[in-house]
Amino acid sequence: MHNLVMRHRGQAVEVIERNGRVHRGIIEGVDPRGGMFIRSGFRRRFIPFFLIAAIFLLSRRRRIF
Repeated sequence: MHNLVMRHRGQAVEVIERNGRVHRGIIEGVDPRGGMFIRSGFRRRFIPFFLIAAIFLLSRRRRIF
């Protein structure tokens, strides 16, 4: 998943967690311990990979994971 997220770094995404929560923002980077950072406005959020159920690109509304 690390390579997949880094390939789409800087793009707007919608991340859906396994529990149904939705996060929208721009991919900022990946933490080597197993998660990704997204930025929405001035807030930076860490999302662990094990919580992610789906990732959609907002520009094309295409699912990448």
